[in-house]
Amino acid sequence: MNIPEEVKLQPISREITLVEAKRELEANKIKRILFAIGGSLALILAILGIFVPGIPCTPFALLSAALFAKSSEKLYNWLLSNKILGPRIKSYQRRKGISISGKIKVIILMLTMVFISAFVIVKMPAIKFIILSAGLIGAITVWFFVPEGKDYTESD
Repeated sequence: MNIPEEVKLQPISREITLVEAKRELEANKIKRILFAIGGSLALILAILGIFVPGIPCTPFALLSAALFAKSSEKLYNWLLSNKILGPRIKSYQRRKGISISGKIKVIILMLTMVFISAFVIVKMPAIKFIILSAGLIGAITVWFFVPEGKDYTESD
């Protein structure tokens, strides 16, 4: 890649030039490998979250994307092009959060699964209490702590 000399020395942030950034990435291969492993573990949890109620899919997919972005452009692009997880990540990035209607849908789905688990599947009162408490904490977390993004139309 032929980069003009004036671009090579132009700071991409206040502290580091493009050449220095490339050197740092090459020097930190262990760090990149650890980010890739962490991203892979988060991806496994995200995939489990699609099928297992109570494991949040989207937060683990977002974590995986962030870790892949720090470790490998190839892995990051692969994740964004995934048919199932890619749209969730892109939507979150574009909106800078989840829309109110998205939060309501997430909470309704989550509480439905919590109620089915607590009242249909589980028979022990202590476990029912734990499941219901976790569901309540999850709903509160989604409503109050997950960033609220703008609800864009397809044309935006």
